[in-house]
Amino acid sequence: MNKILLAFAAAAALASSASAQSETLALQARGFEAAGAAMTDGFFLRDSFGGVPECAIVDAHALRAWTLSEARERLAPCFDSVARRYQSHVAVTIGFVADAQGGPAKAGLLLETGLVPGGMADRALSVSIARRGGRLMGQPVRVLTRGEMALAPVSAAQASVERCVTIDVVRPIRDAADFLGIYGRCLTGDAALGIAALKSAGGLAVAVTAQSASAAALNGYVTADAGTGPVRVLVFVDGSR
Repeated sequence: MNKILLAFAAAAALASSASAQSETLALQARGFEAAGAAMTDGFFLRDSFGGVPECAIVDAHALRAWTLSEARERLAPCFDSVARRYQSHVAVTIGFVADAQGGPAKAGLLLETGLVPGGMADRALSVSIARRGGRLMGQPVRVLTRGEMALAPVSAAQASVERCVTIDVVRPIRDAADFLGIYGRCLTGDAALGIAALKSAGGLAVAVTAQSASAAALNGYVTADAGTGPVRVLVFVDGSR
């Protein structure tokens, strides 16, 4: 195994552990803040989604649960409109939300924004989501304000990627399709992971269908050696809640 990649993965694991602990504490604190805000600010802050036709979907009832990929796709127009309302960058992406109980990070929706932390727009958006149970279209949501970093846990699939024997020394990984072409068989062939299917979710993101009871541990990033340097790929269990 490439020593540089091993060092990179080890450093990422240590950083992820510290980040996850910090993220959990921040999540708990933010939960209290959101609950308090919902009781006070909720009386006068404008619903971020109210009066926005593209956002009607946030309160729609579906006959089946939306997957993460579906939720992100259908919420994108809503947050384009919210961005215009607040005159700030607001984009919905797939990422990870720390478990308030300290368990594995959950796959969810991240709202990457340019909003000022604690500002009126940030508070309005946070309260609007809190009113809906902290979820949109059934998926957990976290708002990232200006300069705030997303959680980056290491996926349980990392070990399988490191053990995978590849033929080519240089193997470009430009997107998820390239990654799956190189490592897909190793991942689905690892019985311990319980992966039933893999598919590209766009960019360097891979959606997983898994049967394992510990499927949540797959949520995270894997670092793969492309021969020209390490590449980080986001792995998430689609449809998990």
